[in-house]
Amino acid sequence: MAAIGSRILALIAVSLALFFVGVQSAAFEISGSKWKGGKTDFYVSLTGESPSGIAWHDSFLAAIADWDDDTVFDFNVIEQAIDPCLEDGLNSVDFTDEVCGSEYGASTLAVTLRRLSSTLLGEPNIFEADIVINSDVRYDIYDGLLYPGSNRRIDFRRVAIHELGHVIGLEHESRELAIMAPTIGDIDRPTEDDFAGVDALYTALESCTQNTLVLGTITNSLADGDCTVAQITAGGTDFSYIDLYRIDLEKAATLSLTMTSSALDSVLLISDLNLTVIDYDDKSAEGCSSTLTRQLDPGSYLVLANTFDKQVDPACVTEGDYSLTAHYQSGYPLPLGAAISTSDTPARGIITGAASNSSGAFYQTRFSADESIKVNGEIAIAAQDIGEAGFVVAAALTGDQVFALNSAGIFVERANNASPFPKHRTGELRAIETVLMLDAVVPESLGITELDVDFLLGYGLDSDPSTIFYNSTPIKMVIEPSTP
Repeated sequence: MAAIGSRILALIAVSLALFFVGVQSAAFEISGSKWKGGKTDFYVSLTGESPSGIAWHDSFLAAIADWDDDTVFDFNVIEQAIDPCLEDGLNSVDFTDEVCGSEYGASTLAVTLRRLSSTLLGEPNIFEADIVINSDVRYDIYDGLLYPGSNRRIDFRRVAIHELGHVIGLEHESRELAIMAPTIGDIDRPTEDDFAGVDALYTALESCTQNTLVLGTITNSLADGDCTVAQITAGGTDFSYIDLYRIDLEKAATLSLTMTSSALDSVLLISDLNLTVIDYDDKSAEGCSSTLTRQLDPGSYLVLANTFDKQVDPACVTEGDYSLTAHYQSGYPLPLGAAISTSDTPARGIITGAASNSSGAFYQTRFSADESIKVNGEIAIAAQDIGEAGFVVAAALTGDQVFALNSAGIFVERANNASPFPKHRTGELRAIETVLMLDAVVPESLGITELDVDFLLGYGLDSDPSTIFYNSTPIKMVIEPSTP
């Protein structure tokens, strides 16, 4: 993260993004600015036709298709006239004799006006882009080489394609043959270089690994070789290191996060999958650490473990180790991910479960040692296995110890990977198998004040007892000392 003072901009900017002229020209460069989600509406209703008999409207729609059909960007065309000079949050195009109150340059063919809004990560987002086309220019519509001569007619479609490239977020490209070259030329369609520019702008996040957010505590580090904010946002000068963790919520939940380090200047952020920041904390915890709690609606989110792009605290640095602790609380159990298999047999079945207080009012991962706790799970058996002879298993993992839930409902330690794995239930598999792993257990009454446990459950078939289908995401239970 760039230093907060320079990142939170009260920015609503209007930019003249392009002067597409017959001589070398300058563009307003905002490298990395893009549309949230890689899509936008565009209003088009051009009247009249070219000398060659092709409607301007149809040619502009063809120019949109030139980008829409071959890139990840998505234009949604609305065939309706909107004044491009209105600052209304709507994107549109029209022929005009001036640039919304200013004169066109002597050789200016068209101008794209972009309005921007500040973001916490990366460069400002585009939220409006309008195109004005110089109505004093002599246009036609044709392919191939530009007509020669000082009194030539300019191909309208390649101008429209170029302007739409700026709408998408592309800047001028002088190093390669491209429709986004700063001067109009014989190229009449987007090139591979142009398409690559769009892909780089809108798929930058895919270049960095998104780990699954693990409930409980993990350790990691931010250092040379990690992704940077500039990398995942495709632009800008924020080269602070960043790790990405994804969590998918089917129901509303409260997520509590702590990024702890004795030396790393820690910044925690929660964003949507478009990197729009929902909440952040930059060291409200003690020392170099950060903490963040946020109620989230159903959806997919990224937890971002970040630091600063330059040292802002003499006691903290911008590279180093950290611990990330994540806890969950909801009125609904957390999905446990796709089932996985102990063998090469493709996994099947759907597993859910959670730890809760004994009333079942809240599912959570963190408990006080004096709370009464219940842990249960449910396996939706794959249709092909319902009614087959099989078994249900459950395990509790803490440190290096593995405990198996036996048929009496008691966890017994499984010493030295003893085989076979104890079974909780055997017999004909039912459509839904429920497993009660803990019921009204108060850890403090058992002399337990601190504990970190992962619960797994699954099922198998008697015909293939070495294959067990179980939850890829464990049910997490963290016991902390009770408050006096």
